[in-house]
Amino acid sequence: MITMLDQLNRHECARIEAFKTHLSLAKVESLSWDDLLEILIQRRFLSLSIVNIYEFVIDALESESIKTAVRLILHEEYPRNTRGVPLVSHRELLFRDLLNLGASRDQILMSGESPLTQEVRLQSLSQLECCLGHVHSELALVSFLRFWAEVLVAVEYECLWPRLAERLSPPSSSQGIASQFFYYHMIHDRRQSDLGDGQLLGGLTHAQALARHIPELINDESALQEAMRQVDRAWELKVRFYSQFRRFGSAQASRR
Repeated sequence: MITMLDQLNRHECARIEAFKTHLSLAKVESLSWDDLLEILIQRRFLSLSIVNIYEFVIDALESESIKTAVRLILHEEYPRNTRGVPLVSHRELLFRDLLNLGASRDQILMSGESPLTQEVRLQSLSQLECCLGHVHSELALVSFLRFWAEVLVAVEYECLWPRLAERLSPPSSSQGIASQFFYYHMIHDRRQSDLGDGQLLGGLTHAQALARHIPELINDESALQEAMRQVDRAWELKVRFYSQFRRFGSAQASRR
């Protein structure tokens, strides 16, 4: 018998596979380095909005246990040492990775946000407002947050990593310049197990940490449909973001 969680797991996996086939991600190895950097610099604007996304969800949630899980993830964006002294933020680490990939400071700081990137960023924030005011609000908030800010982020960086690895190395490697942002998020944000997996213990990825709270919120068919709807909306927004780069793949094909 297929349970509601089975249906949601299958739905998520189907969306992930469809996302991987998007032209800008599936053809990443054929992109010029300048085109790749343009994608990453535009992608940075979505990364800069992550704090606003998380803060909104924390304020909107009523469940203290889910708030705690979301808050812990957010606080990792601004780590501190054992004495409470602030360390380099994830946003700064992103900037460093972009520099090590060959982008200049002016290129990063003076490249404006494209109209479509801005549209996706603002619509992502607006989607959180659409999660409010109904019986499944808690489920909607955590489902959208998890898929938009964690699951698909890890998929994005997994698809991009073969090219990034040309100039960056895993932190554990002694070769080359270690990635301080992209590799970390590829590993620590990913959907490493299905929803409802009872074997989840310590050392959870961010997607898993949020996934632990979803089964308890799916108690009927309408809840299942709401969770699927939020997965779809997160997927649609990320696909829309990458759609602005379809011209890169077309340009590569025409040159061949």
